[in-house]
Amino acid sequence: MTKKIYNYQLSREAELDIEDGYFWYENQTSGLGEELLESLNTARKAILDNPTTYRIIYKKKVRKFVLGRFPYLILYIVEAEDINVISVFNTNLHPRKWKERTRNT
Repeated sequence: MTKKIYNYQLSREAELDIEDGYFWYENQTSGLGEELLESLNTARKAILDNPTTYRIIYKKKVRKFVLGRFPYLILYIVEAEDINVISVFNTNLHPRKWKERTRNT
């Protein structure tokens, strides 16, 4: 059996979420922003290995991956061969922020 290959794509908003988180953690402690990026890369690999494993939490299509060490969720939609990350959500923020991103999907 051939393993399905997925395209992992970050929305512009998700890229900004990562950038904000990186700089916030880096300002707290030098190197902590890098650790966030490493955690996100590990999560990316886990999602790519089996994207449909993770629970659907919104509109019957948005899935979440919980980052272990940091208070973040990776929120994504699987469409054919594409994994579209709509948010790298800081769980200390109001969920309305990421839910607004699902309006056009």
